[in-house]
Amino acid sequence: MLSIPVLAVEAMNPSMRGPVPFSSYDTNGDGLVTKKEFNELREKRMKMREESGRPMRNAANAPDFSFFDANGDGKLTQKELTDGQNARMQERRSNKMGGGMMGKGPR
Repeated sequence: MLSIPVLAVEAMNPSMRGPVPFSSYDTNGDGLVTKKEFNELREKRMKMREESGRPMRNAANAPDFSFFDANGDGKLTQKELTDGQNARMQERRSNKMGGGMMGKGPR
């Protein structure tokens, strides 16, 4: 059961779960996300979740900025971020459904 403070934090900050909207990353509103903006939001989310008693599991395995920066220009467009988020969700789904490395070793 979640405590009231945890529910309140999530209600105030819907980006605590699921894909984070582009606008949350693009703090200066220029239509692009820099590595600094990306990392600042990630750190903020991790801190908020930890303070609410729900630390991010496997944070060390989370994709970094370069995973999303498809063209390597050091800036993310909305399409790059969305494409990366979708690819990551597909990857996680396939791992949960047995498409990962488990059970694929030598017999």
